[in-house]
Amino acid sequence: MAGQASNNKRTIREVQQTFAESLGYANEIIWDLLSANQAHILKVKIENLIQDPVVPAGLNAGEREKAKAKIEKQKAANKDMRETFFNAIWSQCKYSNRQSLTSIFYVMVATDETDHTKAASATEWSCHPVVRVRRCISISEDSTNSSDCCMVFVDDLGRVYQNWMAYVESNELPKGIMVAPRRGVYNLINNVVQLETWLTPVATTKRKVLNAMDTTTAVTGLAAASVPLLGLLAVPIAGPVMAAAGFAALACGGYGLGRSASQLVDRGTHEQSISITDRTARNHWLGVGGGTVALGAAGATTLLTAATNAGREVGAITQLTVNGMNISSIMISGTGLANGIVDLVLKYMDGDDISAMDALQLSASLVLFTHSVYNFKLASTIINETTNNRIATYRETLSNRQRRMFDKLSKETIRTRGASTGKLDIIRNVNEMPSRKEFNDLYKINKQLNQKGIRPTFAADGPGLILNNEVKTSGAELRANLQHNKGPDVLGKVSQPIPESHKVNGVRSTPAAAFRSDAWLSAPTNPTLANQLDRTHSNYGEGIDILRLSSLVCNGVMIALSSYGSSIFEHIVNAESFETALLSLADVLPEDVMKFVLNMTEIFMQDMWQDLYNVLHFYLPSETVLYHIGKRVLDNYSGYTITQLHDKVSDILAGVRKYFLSLNPNSNESRQKCDVCPGYYSICDL
Repeated sequence: MAGQASNNKRTIREVQQTFAESLGYANEIIWDLLSANQAHILKVKIENLIQDPVVPAGLNAGEREKAKAKIEKQKAANKDMRETFFNAIWSQCKYSNRQSLTSIFYVMVATDETDHTKAASATEWSCHPVVRVRRCISISEDSTNSSDCCMVFVDDLGRVYQNWMAYVESNELPKGIMVAPRRGVYNLINNVVQLETWLTPVATTKRKVLNAMDTTTAVTGLAAASVPLLGLLAVPIAGPVMAAAGFAALACGGYGLGRSASQLVDRGTHEQSISITDRTARNHWLGVGGGTVALGAAGATTLLTAATNAGREVGAITQLTVNGMNISSIMISGTGLANGIVDLVLKYMDGDDISAMDALQLSASLVLFTHSVYNFKLASTIINETTNNRIATYRETLSNRQRRMFDKLSKETIRTRGASTGKLDIIRNVNEMPSRKEFNDLYKINKQLNQKGIRPTFAADGPGLILNNEVKTSGAELRANLQHNKGPDVLGKVSQPIPESHKVNGVRSTPAAAFRSDAWLSAPTNPTLANQLDRTHSNYGEGIDILRLSSLVCNGVMIALSSYGSSIFEHIVNAESFETALLSLADVLPEDVMKFVLNMTEIFMQDMWQDLYNVLHFYLPSETVLYHIGKRVLDNYSGYTITQLHDKVSDILAGVRKYFLSLNPNSNESRQKCDVCPGYYSICDL
């Protein structure tokens, strides 16, 4: 969830190092490319990033109903937040020829630290996702990764910043010291993430002074509002006191008008909605409207009074005009007052912080309303779903590898218990499962379970796993036991073989789309052998070295990955992602076709990668190429023999190359020189 606070003792540097190892790649700038018709993929990523809460287990009926009501409100807020976040990101496709070229990183705020040199070592922090979008590109032959060019940044509030310094100077992070990858890019030098620190804007002296002025003005406005209220109640008010209160009201209204206007300008600058239908923008518009009309009405009333004191006759039209302005002031400031009260009540109920700006807007509306009324008197008067929908909805919230293990557990549960009972067991676990980390733990030990002939299923009597329909355990316990030798020997308790399929009327039934689960990676028995291989690329690390020495077991056949050239491995950005793509394809391709796909990937990376990089100006990872070559074989040449596939080598390579070129994020429209950086950009119609 966006803005999540720490609940352990890991330091900011340790967490950012983990992010960098997953999301960064040496000194390259990494981008995720989505075509114009792949918006749904970005939406799924955002849903995984901003997840809805679930009702805690163990509540009584009354507590459960209250929790459900609160969660439904949070779900509605999250839905709006995800939509705003998506729209802000997708609208930046104008800079990349209608394609989405983005990358996520995380900004962490040391909330209890004031020393920049100690911020990265802080263990009290909040974490905030930011999406980086490519804007400008370098057209110099000496630089193709555009590392010195402007990039657009979008935070989870939907605010858009045109470059890194704009984000640093005007973000809305909480008070503290922000620790972020340098310029929003995860780069590793000697395998260490490069970080930089900045004081968040709300912690700067300028913002502190502004907040103090907001608070002081709000208090002054509330005091000034009490004077006409007493007057309306027929309490005698001395002329000088009323005059002073009127002056204070005008000052408060004018200041509130200026602050509301500046907030609208800020929202417009950062591409946030300034529509009257937006809750926050509406407050600002009412502040601008109320202040403008109230100041005008006050001025007209003053002129009216001065003319009367001067003995000049005031015509009916003039009186109607002044009354009309006061009526308008009452209506607009009254609307602003009501809206402000409702907004504060909702924030209080939702547990949101009430800012000095909120208090100022409420105070300004109140003082303008009371004085307008006084002047006017002087002038005149969750739904239940089917089992399949529930399972599908939960499945969509999982990451790729979590979904892989969920599918395996689900299909094994249905295979051994039948569709009806099995699906009920799945739903029972989905409703009560405390964390999706369970699937991550299983993913890590999946190959060890396969080697030992053990199939986990969802437990039938509550959350947990059943091994071969015999031993109950959990993913965390299994992983701790297998990888860290902690706890009891869980697998040693399993004495039963893999259970037979569930029988319906005496006949075994197996789902048509059963998970094959016979593809896995056999890690090298001696990982230190990796040191004997030449490290020809700065990204070679333990994960990629182990991959090179591993073997893919596909349909019982072992395929040594070391038999494929370095052109594949030197462009792997994330070893875990490459492994996921590899196993996904090996689950559905025969071993000879899998070898063919790996050969095609090696040829592509060796012969076509550099030319594509020069044209596209973004890094193309080996795992992406492997996936699309395998997908092309599946989509267009399913059922072909290996001999027939060899006749299609040129067609396959050309087709994949054409696909990547079709996603070219560089518009053919005329490029403009950026005023901020040495790069160029173009804007296309969306």
